[in-house]
Amino acid sequence: MAPKHSLTPDDWIKTAFRLLADAGPRAIRVDLMCKALGVTKGSFYWHFDDLAALKAAMIERWRQAAARDLIASATQTELAPRDLIIGLFEEVQKRQAKGGALAETALRQWAGADPAVLKLVREADNERLAFLTTQMRAAGLTGGEARSRAAFVYAALIGMEQLAGEPALTPSNMAGIIDAALTPGV
Repeated sequence: MAPKHSLTPDDWIKTAFRLLADAGPRAIRVDLMCKALGVTKGSFYWHFDDLAALKAAMIERWRQAAARDLIASATQTELAPRDLIIGLFEEVQKRQAKGGALAETALRQWAGADPAVLKLVREADNERLAFLTTQMRAAGLTGGEARSRAAFVYAALIGMEQLAGEPALTPSNMAGIIDAALTPGV
């Protein structure tokens, strides 16, 4: 339990994500977060105007981590397209090991019931798809084929997040999927 004086907006966002992952979007409530953090509601309102502001901060934090930071991390070095895509999958696996997949799965479920969340999830999906399509084109695929193969690889990535911990989705299996997607005419 964090002392009252040391709480930051980040503490509230992390707590809200834990509640979301554990119990769904209805658990993102001020009273439940206060109980989890051992503070009063005044502490919450010191950091956020209302629950909607917290939810907006949660979604933006996820979008930054799920798309921008993930892609930036995967592209830190000059690599071939295949290796960049594999790097993206490896980054997702690292985040899964830290509990990130649970938050993403819960956030996608939340998006099913909240149009504002859905909009931002789709924007993050589009950023990831654009990255993958660029890598497919850099590997020699063209036009619609590059986009459809990127969508296939992205579906595997989302599936991997949904099945966090599934032993059949090892890095070597994902490399095989990526190799197949990068091979023209397959």
